[in-house]
Amino acid sequence: MEERLSGAGGDLAAHVHSGVATVTLNRPQALNALTFGMLETLRDWLDHWENDAGVRMVVLDSLNGYVNAMPQEDFLHLHLHELLGYLNQRGVVTIMVLAQHGLIGAMGTPVDVSYLADTVFLMRFFEARGALKKAVSVVKKRSGFHEQTIRGFTMGKDGIVVGEPLLEFQGVMTGVPQFVGDPPTRQARDPGATP
Repeated sequence: MEERLSGAGGDLAAHVHSGVATVTLNRPQALNALTFGMLETLRDWLDHWENDAGVRMVVLDSLNGYVNAMPQEDFLHLHLHELLGYLNQRGVVTIMVLAQHGLIGAMGTPVDVSYLADTVFLMRFFEARGALKKAVSVVKKRSGFHEQTIRGFTMGKDGIVVGEPLLEFQGVMTGVPQFVGDPPTRQARDPGATP
């Protein structure tokens, strides 16, 4: 995980070594099916860090394993509702990652937790001009204004870079967009072409 984050411009290892960040890997199958032990674990962490700088953010990456470990979806919703309520009362920002089925084209989610979230970002892969691209959009924001455009983004050594709105495409969030912009000129297609 540290290597992958470093490739995206982060230095997780330095933060872990300095004590600013903590990374814990849990196997959902090994945790209690009703509570996953997560709430108790987080309470222990929050109590441990209370005398220091304090926990400000918790990232659950990803919910898919927990969804697969739950015998019934209702238990997951109850558990997450309790967990998020507890973290919110402690002033902790919680980020939940939910991988969706289907990289290109139709996609589905194993469980809908959007009603629990204050803000929902949707990231999609799409094909354009012979390349696999990434797009991001804010689908929901509970309070205040949010931008409604769909933007391209890249992840690299400089971190995450959000680009301009994808105005030349329609259907990007379906994963199968249509190009609706002006067709590129031959010169734009072939830099070596003569006018």
